[in-house]
Amino acid sequence: RVSGNVLSPPPYGREDADIIYPDWFRGTWDVYSETISVEAPCGVPLFGGNSTFAAAKREIGASNALQYRARFIEGSAGTIADREFNVREIVKQAMGANAVQDVSLATPDKFSCLLSPAGAGQVLSVDLLTLDRRQEKIDGNNFHCAEVVRQVVAPINQNKPQMTPLPPQQPSPKTVLLKEIETASLYTLENENKLRCVQRSATFLLPSQQDPLAQQLWQMSRGRPIDVRFYDVTYTRR
Repeated sequence: RVSGNVLSPPPYGREDADIIYPDWFRGTWDVYSETISVEAPCGVPLFGGNSTFAAAKREIGASNALQYRARFIEGSAGTIADREFNVREIVKQAMGANAVQDVSLATPDKFSCLLSPAGAGQVLSVDLLTLDRRQEKIDGNNFHCAEVVRQVVAPINQNKPQMTPLPPQQPSPKTVLLKEIETASLYTLENENKLRCVQRSATFLLPSQQDPLAQQLWQMSRGRPIDVRFYDVTYTRR
């Protein structure tokens, strides 16, 4: 899925109860994630328009790399991701130190939290629902996994004044926003203290019976992703 046809929808279902990583993942890592490509397979208008696409393109390169911590722990079936820790760390770096207001649920199939991105002037309710999942241990040094997550974002304090506008890549929702995101990752163990990962994310629109415009955009996408991004990720053991 990392290097396959970017226009194809995920061909798998929920094959596992959770992603079980090889034991060499266990521990805490410093993560360096660099965007290396941003694509608009359905055209720039469906991506979100010229300004949104331009803002995404500006994220490409080492100068805009995201640096955070990640942790993998022992679960009942083997090594698993510490989902709450990892989400908190990523959001802290991407949206501000106090962006995560609360995490009410953190399971393999559902993650629920309240976010208040720096400068947004509002609190968002975010639910991440895992729909599909697969994994494959290719050999002793290579591991592939992929998940499809439905992202549900809704403002919970629409009356709170907006202090400063959000950046183009973080639109301020006035209604519930729905989309599905597939994240596919190919990990390679370089040595006991270093992992490399080639990662691809693909965002898909969903049909809507309440929003005619959203329905029209979904029909225009014809099941293809509207936003595809590739990342070069390095894990260094702490």
